Amino acid sequence: MKKLFGILAIAAMFVVSFTACDTTTDPTAADYLCQSKGWVLADATSSPAYLLSDGTHITNLMNEGYLYDYELDDIITFNANGSMTINPGSNIDPEYGYQQEVASTWHFNADTTVIYYQIPFFYDDNGTTFDAELENAKILYIHENEIKFAYTFKDDASAKGEYTFYLTYVPAK
Repeated sequence: MKKLFGILAIAAMFVVSFTACDTTTDPTAADYLCQSKGWVLADATSSPAYLLSDGTHITNLMNEGYLYDYELDDIITFNANGSMTINPGSNIDPEYGYQQEVASTWHFNADTTVIYYQIPFFYDDNGTTFDAELENAKILYIHENEIKFAYTFKDDASAKGEYTFYLTYVPAK
């Protein structure tokens, strides 16, 4: 009987010590989002095709005339405290010159299916600064090396219709 208790005691100590050393937990969506490098836009598409002011329809927002070169390398950094920054990359707006860091906030809804954040290429009515309004985007996925959101909106200003922009970000270098 002593032998059985001894074996059980050793087995129990092994189990306790093995699980006590495992202090890691699976990363959360916020953990991935708040990685220190920040995120840059890697892909941006529209469904249905977005109607530009010149009457053409586009699906690839990055390569077909919706986004400017200086918007493509902006770095979004999400911080665990709910703050975020948008930092200009090396491409600078030729009309306005120097672009500066912009501070904003972000948060998830209760079940982490929607993110509220400032979309970097949305500007105020004058086109001189970022729109301060937080947009709500459906989270399609958040991983260590890629995040993808779907932002749906009705373009009321010009009666163009309803669009969903699919925005894919990768870690900044």
